[in-house]
Amino acid sequence: MIRSFGFGAVMVVAAILGFALSGNYSISDTDSHGWFKRFLFSYHVSFCFVLSISVGCLFVVLILNLTRAGWGIVIRRLAEIISSVILPLLILFLPIFLITVFGGRSDLGSTLYIWNNPEFLNSNEIMNHKLDFLSPGWFGLRVLIYFTILGMMAFFFMGRSVKQDDSGAKSISTGMQRASAPCMILFAFTVVFASFDLEMSLAPRWFSTMFPVYFFAGATMGAFATLILVSNLLQNRGILADDITEDHYHDMAKLSFAFVFFWGYVAFSQFMLIWYANIPEETFWFRYRLDWQKGWAIVSIMLLFGHLFIPFLGIMSRSVRRNRQYLFGASIFLLFFHWLDHYWLVMPQFGAVTSGHITVDSNEAPGIMAFFLDLILGVGICGIYAGLIFWRAGDKPLIPVSDPRLVESLNFKNP
Repeated sequence: MIRSFGFGAVMVVAAILGFALSGNYSISDTDSHGWFKRFLFSYHVSFCFVLSISVGCLFVVLILNLTRAGWGIVIRRLAEIISSVILPLLILFLPIFLITVFGGRSDLGSTLYIWNNPEFLNSNEIMNHKLDFLSPGWFGLRVLIYFTILGMMAFFFMGRSVKQDDSGAKSISTGMQRASAPCMILFAFTVVFASFDLEMSLAPRWFSTMFPVYFFAGATMGAFATLILVSNLLQNRGILADDITEDHYHDMAKLSFAFVFFWGYVAFSQFMLIWYANIPEETFWFRYRLDWQKGWAIVSIMLLFGHLFIPFLGIMSRSVRRNRQYLFGASIFLLFFHWLDHYWLVMPQFGAVTSGHITVDSNEAPGIMAFFLDLILGVGICGIYAGLIFWRAGDKPLIPVSDPRLVESLNFKNP
């Protein structure tokens, strides 16, 4: 745990120094702290990445309890542990939270969220209708509500599950199943509005009712990829070696495959509807990301193949889904492109500037050096994230040892 925190902190500091020393990232003459803004956008990418994994794992916990899925008992505790760091992740969000909320409607407050700049708000008639919703105080309150709801749900299910390890009471399983239905509804509403605030409001003129589903699909795919990766790492160290079998890997891979396809379906549907309607208030968001001159179209093509076509074909075969070593590499591949997906969502808005009059335009895709620093920062955030997971795991059993369906899960055979 300490080594993970230490490694993560060193990588974050290295990225900060890299951004500060590598050059001027200013995008206007009045922007004197371009490197800090560039760092903050990169930080937001990796924060949303790790948050989405924990949110996806919370969904896994809820759906396993809701459906009484016996096969998934052996991986449920891993999902419970990963989801239980949602509330502690609020600590990682503090830099963004403090700057946005206490920076107020100023140049500092609008470092990440341009809707915090009064010039931008007064320049756009559409934004005048969003003034009350997109305000620093109301934004901060909503974010605290999101973290509290999701974090408390994760704590509840993990706490009840761990309590069952000691008591062995079957009634605890029944109670968790009953609680999972209303919690699933609450989860859906919370994720919808959290995705609106954390990522979609970076482009406050844009709107899409499909964006939360897009976020959810990627988060769940990332969660199953993470569970495959963590299971592999544990078994390589001789932990859970006989508990998680190739049949469990097969089901996790099938669900990863399903959400790869679902993500692609939602992504295409969102693009197709906006392209067909051809409304300027909606199309500009995709125009940035399909700009060949500024390089973002290349990232879009990378996502199309790396997040959809390659994994779709790569984990379609039954034999591949039962190959633990192959799935280890495939999960790393999926997680990288899940991170790149958040990069594609966030970084083009780095070019939303205020200079005399308001212009909202996409910045050029980052060069090799800047992208390398983004990766270093991402690795650092993941190191701190891993430390939080180790801390939450503590000395708890890594499977629910007293769950009444554990025997069914241990003997599970995939047809």
